[in-house]
Amino acid sequence: MKKLMLIYGLLVIVWVCQAFSAYSQNCDQIISSSQTVVDGANIQPGDTICLESGNRTYLLFRNISGTENLPVVIVNQGNVIIDTDHFYGIKTSNCKHLKIIGSRPAEFTYGIKVQRVGNGAGITLDDLSTNIELSGIEVSHTALAGIYAKTDPDCSFEATREKFTFYNLEIHDCYLHHIGDEGFYIGSSKYTGQYLPDCDTTVLPHMMHNVLIYNNLIEDTGWDGLQVSSAVGDCRIFSNRIFRDSYKETYNQMSGILIGGGSECDCYNNQIFDGKGDGIDMFGHGDNKIYNNLIVRAGKSFKPENPDESRHGIFIGTAPDISSSNLSLLHNTIIDPKTTGIRYFNSNTAFNFIANNLITRPGAYDQLGNNAYFNHSLTTELYELTGNLFTQSIDLVDFVDFSEDNFDLKAESPAINIATDLGYSAILFDILGRPRPHNNGFDQGAFECQEINAHLTQRIYENKKPYSISYKPLEKIICIELRKITASLYFEIIDLNGQIVFRNREQNIDSKICHLQLSQLNDGIYILKIIGFEKVYTEKINLIR
Repeated sequence: MKKLMLIYGLLVIVWVCQAFSAYSQNCDQIISSSQTVVDGANIQPGDTICLESGNRTYLLFRNISGTENLPVVIVNQGNVIIDTDHFYGIKTSNCKHLKIIGSRPAEFTYGIKVQRVGNGAGITLDDLSTNIELSGIEVSHTALAGIYAKTDPDCSFEATREKFTFYNLEIHDCYLHHIGDEGFYIGSSKYTGQYLPDCDTTVLPHMMHNVLIYNNLIEDTGWDGLQVSSAVGDCRIFSNRIFRDSYKETYNQMSGILIGGGSECDCYNNQIFDGKGDGIDMFGHGDNKIYNNLIVRAGKSFKPENPDESRHGIFIGTAPDISSSNLSLLHNTIIDPKTTGIRYFNSNTAFNFIANNLITRPGAYDQLGNNAYFNHSLTTELYELTGNLFTQSIDLVDFVDFSEDNFDLKAESPAINIATDLGYSAILFDILGRPRPHNNGFDQGAFECQEINAHLTQRIYENKKPYSISYKPLEKIICIELRKITASLYFEIIDLNGQIVFRNREQNIDSKICHLQLSQLNDGIYILKIIGFEKVYTEKINLIR
């Protein structure tokens, strides 16, 4: 037994040594848990700096300079935990070409944890820092924002627009939760000018170029979940998941994602659930695309007793510098927004393209009718509306499991294969990264149904059904040709609000052709229900003259 225990003890020692070796390998420097300031004086481009596991109060990285090809990489050794009453958890000051990665070795998803910051932000990329990448970091319980990335100008005028630009910010695979203010605060929100009382002057803050924010999980933020401003080019915000933003209910600080003044961004494949604010706010300029986003119950929990306190799935506002914008809103799925699906409040625009979105049950439908889906005051030459599915009927859409917030589409959904083909502007993937279109056509909304038989549904049903359907557009007549005679048939036509707009009963049928005259119905998409042959059949019909 003693021999076995000795062997076991040696094995444990060997395993610990191997683990320590794995954590320590390729480290040019190891920063002990008691060290709070890491200066770049003895750090060379391409170096790897390893953070010893354990608890610490804060970390300041200053004057560290890598190069584009040889960045300085800071990694964790085991769990690095910061719990502090300081003004930040991690700060970079005058750092360039720096990566802070908390997922090495791979078993640590968030190996760097800023667990609590009593008097400030979790992470601040500050003091002329640029070319920074963050990943594998958890930030929680902060008094202010989760992550700041900007240098506010001061009376030295070193961080003004003509002197400094923040290039190449990349933040991905981080987890932010229980944040006092914004989850992410990227770039200055004072794009049109910032007043400096100490020198009694107004300056323009710096701009951001090449901003990538993706694959982050953000939960329970006091203000906006994710805010990007002054990002004037090469900006992409994608594949983030945001839950319960804006719990402080602070006006003008309430959205899942806010694209602020001066920004020109693509915002796509994001999931935004149960925030008190708008799902996405857009105040940028230039060409911006918002597509493949899933926005669920935006603003529903914000003053639910007061419908005048409006909140929207997507809100488009005027850019603060009154510059023009052109927006493409494509393939977004918006479920149960408090007020409207898309609220367009920017008339300073050249052209807007709203296509292939799926919006259901906006809260203001009883007051606004169909204007609750796309609410605007644009003249007709300023926008094109095509291929959208707007409906008050959840059941009509045929989501995989609405009760469990699974908004993928069943093979029988009327949203399948009916979206507009946008040609060179087509979105060729869905919110889950799956190929779009799936065989016969594009689907409406953020999801492209991938069920094997989705593209064959119509053909299979036609082979099995005891009838075929054709349409005479000039007369708005549906022709139903029976493959066999039946005693009677009952027809209903249902609009996308779930209302029955047409009923007809055919009895003592002696012909194989039935005609439904529908000239009284407006152009649009309807569901035809056929009751007969001891079954109920449904067909999607598109009434267009």
